[in-house]
Amino acid sequence: MSLLAHDLRNPLSAVMTNVNFVRSSMRGRAPDLEEALSDSALSCTMLGQVIGNLDILSRAFSTLPLMKQPTAARSAADEAVVRFAPQAAICGVRIEAPSGPDAPVLFVEPNFFARALDNLVANALQYSPAKGKVLIECAATADRGILVILDDGPVIPADLRSLAALPEWQGQAKLRYEARYGRGLGLFCASEAARIAGAELSIGDRTGRSTFALSAPLAPR
Repeated sequence: MSLLAHDLRNPLSAVMTNVNFVRSSMRGRAPDLEEALSDSALSCTMLGQVIGNLDILSRAFSTLPLMKQPTAARSAADEAVVRFAPQAAICGVRIEAPSGPDAPVLFVEPNFFARALDNLVANALQYSPAKGKVLIECAATADRGILVILDDGPVIPADLRSLAALPEWQGQAKLRYEARYGRGLGLFCASEAARIAGAELSIGDRTGRSTFALSAPLAPR
């Protein structure tokens, strides 16, 4: 599966590069064509996320340990905002990582932690209404750091939250809008990537807004 993901990325990367080149060349000349190219670029981005999830699924079958290291929650949030800014703009959704108190430093495997975060942000953009807002907030408890993704999409009902990320429930989730099935088994892959990285995913709500929280141990000092 890892090799398949690699082989799929090569032609997709070429398509994405060419779409963006033509898109930049046509900017301001033909609005209808530019819109079509923007949709094509967004489709490429979404397909890239699905392909990336093949790597997560392949790693889920491995028992080899991964190297954890101190990872700044603030940097992880800011980098996710940069990665998803183009997709958010096309969707008409604002994405921000507001500043706040000193953000925690997590002890995780950074690559898979970022993949877990990416799947959750992608889900937030998928379900946010136009002109909605996606926030990535940092918080901490005595022994754990937390990244919380908030959005204006539907809140997953309390009785479905324990099911939403289970692999055997993805087919049913796809049939229920409020279960927020994510493209490419997004919530399941977010949960798996978090587990591999040494973190945990929890689903909830805050004042009527949907929340996904990634928590992990604080880095040793």
